[in-house]
Amino acid sequence: MKKISYSTLAITLVMLTAGCSDVLNQVPVSALTQSSFFQNAADAEAAIITGYDALQGDDVRLITWGDARADNLRVPVNEIGITDGGVLDFQNDNISTSSGYATWSRFYSGINKVNNVLAQVPTIKSPTITSVRDRIMGEAYFLRALNYFYLVRLWGAVPLVLEPTLSLDKDLQPARTPADKVQEQIIADLKQAEKLLPLTYASAIETRGRATQGAAQALLCKVYLWRSSYNQTNEWQLAADYAAKVIANTNYSLVSGANYSTIFRSKNTSESIFELQYNYNNQETNGLSPYFLPRSSKVTTGGNQTVIPTQKLVDAFEPGDLRKAASIYTSDPATDQFPNLPTVAKYLGTVVGTTRYSDSNLIFLRLADVILMQAEALAQLGKTADATALVNRIRNRAGLTNTTASSKDAVLLAIEQERFVELCFEGHRWYDLLRTGRAKAVLGIDKKALMPVYFTEIQLNPNLLPQNPGY
Repeated sequence: MKKISYSTLAITLVMLTAGCSDVLNQVPVSALTQSSFFQNAADAEAAIITGYDALQGDDVRLITWGDARADNLRVPVNEIGITDGGVLDFQNDNISTSSGYATWSRFYSGINKVNNVLAQVPTIKSPTITSVRDRIMGEAYFLRALNYFYLVRLWGAVPLVLEPTLSLDKDLQPARTPADKVQEQIIADLKQAEKLLPLTYASAIETRGRATQGAAQALLCKVYLWRSSYNQTNEWQLAADYAAKVIANTNYSLVSGANYSTIFRSKNTSESIFELQYNYNNQETNGLSPYFLPRSSKVTTGGNQTVIPTQKLVDAFEPGDLRKAASIYTSDPATDQFPNLPTVAKYLGTVVGTTRYSDSNLIFLRLADVILMQAEALAQLGKTADATALVNRIRNRAGLTNTTASSKDAVLLAIEQERFVELCFEGHRWYDLLRTGRAKAVLGIDKKALMPVYFTEIQLNPNLLPQNPGY
């Protein structure tokens, strides 16, 4: 396919899995079954795109889960009042079992879509499938792993569902699977994906917007890093090895410091490994610009300013750091209702005339993240000189001098600092602090590690009990 339009290509299968209206006017929805849908390569392509489409609805929550519980975002209650009580409760670790931030439904919707692909694509007989079957299966394995990686980090033990749910006759009350077993399945899926996926696609938007071999390797690095620090599995070498594969991949290169802002404003740069695609021309937008941008009084391109950067993060950027202006700016007294507040600059969207379209891509994996993950793995292995060289690669790109850290503990703190400023607002900070056991020391309070299981999930499925600790 020439362009990615998740919603357009997903229409047919959405009718099958979600009861959409009969947009294509081809067959009645009641007659559209798995066997009648999966007939050729075009059907398989439409089906796998629904797996990407499922991620689009969680854009704001993905950032909130990863950043708002940490120390780089806060609700500006004192400056403009509460704009979203749910986010404030989330930030204050006062999450209700009925909070919208506690539901995992979109993850399981996405998993069911790719489980459909994994079950049905191998049965397609059309010769058109031959050249794309492996790649589509690889994409499905990658997407299932990505969904489960979020689930296991947020909720711990979760139901591990590996077959599509297509009928109410099936068992809809699966029990929770221990977190380590879910992680083992994630690794197995990603290794399958690594074997089946291509290095690149025909266009940059597909190479950065669809699963690739590099994306599977980068996510494997992240999973092994998580397991090594959070589960104490001592898989640092595996994390370092998978990071090395990505770093050696010539499809990825760091954007220059002078052009750092283009990572978030130009889309699909050379640094990107996997990012979720949005385009207002295709009616594909997200909630990121309204979530972050100031309320405007003199122009029509304002947002809701639900959260703003913390002063701690503002001060964490060293003088001369080229990343700061691309990450944070100050709201303008000339245009904004609440001026002089720090504001997230990474998700500005597209402005046409006086209209701002919130269609910035959401980056899941990029090279700077992988470089810092390799640095952490090498530091844990005692290879501090190699680790500091990688830290310096990121610092020098940002216009900064080399780190002075040399001991293992100092290098690990230097890596933590670089991840804080380099990856702010990209949904990583909470997971970094949680997996390293540094959350209480850094945040000053002992926050609950896991999210609550949404109350209606337990009402419908008592096998999900016991509830996570603290709820």
